[in-house]
Amino acid sequence: MSPRLRALVTASAISAAATAGYLTARHSLRAELSTVRHAATHDPLTGICNRAGLSAAADTLIRTAHTSTRPVAVVLVDLVGFKKVNDTHGHDAGDHILTAVASRLTGIAGPAGLAARLGGDEFAVITTGPATRHHDADIWLADWLTHIHTRLTTPVSYHARPLAVGATLGAALADPAHSAAVWLHRADLAMYVARANRRTTAVFTATTDTPAMATADRPRDLARPTSPLAAAPTTRRAA
Repeated sequence: MSPRLRALVTASAISAAATAGYLTARHSLRAELSTVRHAATHDPLTGICNRAGLSAAADTLIRTAHTSTRPVAVVLVDLVGFKKVNDTHGHDAGDHILTAVASRLTGIAGPAGLAARLGGDEFAVITTGPATRHHDADIWLADWLTHIHTRLTTPVSYHARPLAVGATLGAALADPAHSAAVWLHRADLAMYVARANRRTTAVFTATTDTPAMATADRPRDLARPTSPLAAAPTTRRAA
């Protein structure tokens, strides 16, 4: 091989190695960025969206679902008796319940919906109904809430032992006329109505959003403030 040909081969090999190295580095960087984005928008314990993930996707999801003539429900879920599980059976049991609830909510949300853990034992789910039920969405949502509550409160098996799961649900029918934060706030008000009336579920109505409910420090808020996503800007919350 002539010196000139040898130089060309060497240069070609160096160029190929540099290109391969660049492509590998770019692929690695993309993978790292994807991992960072996922960690920023998902709950590390349950694997479903966190508050940031819900905030980023909710408005688009509601708008898309609503334009398909399907009713859209925003539901807040607050587990009942969760602290007792932690105190009695340990935090591993509590984590097991949180993971089971997240899995159930993911199934309830379906491919067109979204489930999120807002923090602690509070969850949210955005789900859609059948297109043919848009005209009687209120009836659909009331029935759907009962179905969700039944699925969520089925005892969870932990080390061959059934653990009780309690939950209170508040819901609102959503549309693109308002942001997701407004619908979450209204679902939160409905949840308060359910708690105040010792019920397991409640749906937001026009009479739910009274000045007293919107401005008062409610017992649930004093015990544990709800997610910032569920708080309207004008609502006064406990510190």
